[in-house]
Amino acid sequence: MKSLIINQYSTMHALMSGVFDGMFSIAEISQGGSFGIGCSHALAGEMIALDDTFFEIQGTGNVRRFSEYDQLPFAQLTYFHPSEQFPVSDISKKELYSELSAQINIDNIFVAVKIEGIFKEIWLRRTNYQEKPYKTFVEATVEQSENILQNVSGVMVGFWTPDIFHGISVAGFHIHFIDDARKNGGHVFDFELQNGLLSYELKQNIKVHLPDNSEYINADLKMNDLADAIRKSEG
Repeated sequence: MKSLIINQYSTMHALMSGVFDGMFSIAEISQGGSFGIGCSHALAGEMIALDDTFFEIQGTGNVRRFSEYDQLPFAQLTYFHPSEQFPVSDISKKELYSELSAQINIDNIFVAVKIEGIFKEIWLRRTNYQEKPYKTFVEATVEQSENILQNVSGVMVGFWTPDIFHGISVAGFHIHFIDDARKNGGHVFDFELQNGLLSYELKQNIKVHLPDNSEYINADLKMNDLADAIRKSEG
């Protein structure tokens, strides 16, 4: 059955404020979709879900499959049934907007996006495990692991979010990558695609699932520079 809903667990606002404890199990969030992105408990790594499999790309660079018991502080999931797909070549993250906008106006709607192909270069970030008391997300990413992969085949998974939802989610493209060998990946800052296949599906609804534990309920989520903090940390 086709789903037009993105199920989001917690908010970027909470994550930016340092709410890093895992509060949603893989077993729970998998009920909301098999395609999406997120991050690990205590920011130990990045999550990417595709083909009903949930991968953790750790800050150390290791890639493993999550168990159903693993807990995440943040995730976005959906069921992906592409509306359209078409070949693309020689584009970067910045040009991805133009490619999709040439097909349909995406300014006021969510879009699930998948790109499979060969990348000339891809700039990745992986968060690293944080100890309590947690810092803010921007402070934590000072310790992040970054690397640039060249001439690599793989798949990017993520979402386009309209500007009006910035803070709940990440406005613009929020994309994660994993290579075909399932040995490397992370959060995508930028990329240069040689050639590949772009698939997308418009999503009309977002359902936000808020945590009910004390860490979230008692968290101070007041941030004057929230929009800038998200853009600085997410690229």
